[in-house]
Amino acid sequence: MSPRRAPVLLITLFAALPFVPTSGCLAAEPPSNLAAARTAAPARQSVIAGIVYDPAAPLAATVTRLGGQGVTSYAVRYKGANGDFVPSVLTLPAPQANKNAPPPPSVLLLHGIGGSKADLFLLALSFAGRGYATLAIDIAGHGERPRVNNKPPSELGLSELRQVGATTVVDLRRAVDFLATRPEVDKTRVGFVGVSLGGILGGVFISNEPRIKAATLWAAGGDWGLLATTSHHPFARHYREKGADDARTIEARMAELDPARTISRFAGRPLLLLNGAADTAVPPACTDALFAAAREPKQRVTLPGGHVPDITQLMERTLAFLDARLKPATLSAATAAARR
Repeated sequence: MSPRRAPVLLITLFAALPFVPTSGCLAAEPPSNLAAARTAAPARQSVIAGIVYDPAAPLAATVTRLGGQGVTSYAVRYKGANGDFVPSVLTLPAPQANKNAPPPPSVLLLHGIGGSKADLFLLALSFAGRGYATLAIDIAGHGERPRVNNKPPSELGLSELRQVGATTVVDLRRAVDFLATRPEVDKTRVGFVGVSLGGILGGVFISNEPRIKAATLWAAGGDWGLLATTSHHPFARHYREKGADDARTIEARMAELDPARTISRFAGRPLLLLNGAADTAVPPACTDALFAAAREPKQRVTLPGGHVPDITQLMERTLAFLDARLKPATLSAATAAARR
């Protein structure tokens, strides 16, 4: 399915910036780096905001084929943070005619606040048409998952959002563990696309997950203190109406889940930020903070529009970016051209 036909329905969100592609080197990841990934040390147990990631814990995954035509999708449930099951959808591209071709790369997809994995299905179809497998999960408290303290996502308090954020980072790391068990995908070529809150939490996830080779964050930013006290998003307005803490206090409490504090650990892997010039949900200063903290290779592109700019532009730029970094044929061509 062409990205031109993917409607704005795609996303429910949380991000911003001016239409000037800002600096950044976007050299394709050398094939040698991909080869090195095949012998990288296995993931180790770690803790973020009190939530434990344990790669040795059983996934207990169930995979059920879904109906539909022209694409193969599976309803997946696996154990994530705290042993809770994470509902997700795995979508695979059509089988390749060349039976000796390597399995396709995969991309993890993460929705925004108040949304669900279902919001990203048309996005998954676009990726499948381009030869990618995708895995979209529900953020804790969203979609098929039970609400946190029986609250809708827009009414979560700061401590509850912190819990949701840490849980999501661990759930995504377990998603990478799940993909590593699937023969249909190449576990050495995994990318990430996060939208709004999915991009904000995704920035923390990719900082903590060395197996992600390239990432695109849509409508994302850093500095939770600034975000909570200046954003026009309904979540931020509701939080302020309840009597918000000052920006410094908020930032201190959310420090482990601030991508501006963690993103430097993604250094050496390609990062693309895509934002809308007229976005008021994630102020430009928040995206400035995230981009400034990121290391090369990085790029930020600001498109005309609001919180979620033109979906065609977002998809075209994202697919071109990932093609150049996750597909061996593209990498080989880029390397050959560079040597001429």
